[in-house]
Amino acid sequence: MKLPILYLLRHGQTEWNAAGRFQGHMNSDLTDIGQGHAVTQGRLLTSVFNEFPDIDVYGSPLGRVRQTAQIALAAHNRTPVLRDDLKEISVGDWEGVSKDDIEAGWPDLFNANQTSLELSISAPNGEGYDALYERCQRFLKGLKGPSVIFSHGITISFIRSIVRGLSYEELTQLNNLQGCIYVIKDGQEKLLSE
Repeated sequence: MKLPILYLLRHGQTEWNAAGRFQGHMNSDLTDIGQGHAVTQGRLLTSVFNEFPDIDVYGSPLGRVRQTAQIALAAHNRTPVLRDDLKEISVGDWEGVSKDDIEAGWPDLFNANQTSLELSISAPNGEGYDALYERCQRFLKGLKGPSVIFSHGITISFIRSIVRGLSYEELTQLNNLQGCIYVIKDGQEKLLSE
């Protein structure tokens, strides 16, 4: 898929990230570390806004992303256009639970070798792979130019996978770093970090 340059930012660490709980569409606030991630992203965005002063800025409407974007964009006098397509994957019955909870409550679905992404797409009553893939595609098809995108770990992984043409196996192995920016231009990805 041929797209303009994308700057992808995951929200900062949340209380549930630190506790190892799946969030999905539920929310928990940023930790002090997470607020620091957002401050770092704000500094990293300076060069982006210098290069593209009128760049489009989008974000998930979920609280942890809104909180991250507010901090990161404060010095840039920008606010994101909120898009439901950028929400995190719904993990259904597993929202708010830990891997230990899943192992205890759903032993037939739990596999210790699965990544968080693999568990998330198999969650009972969750959104699943196809629905998330479709909404990420829908979002990307609507882009008109270079874009800054604030979202979530799994949603960003799907966007990165679609834009780069990755296999399912490659998708499951992507990292989900916080406090940085994934830049994708012409199908090639690089990481901006401090």
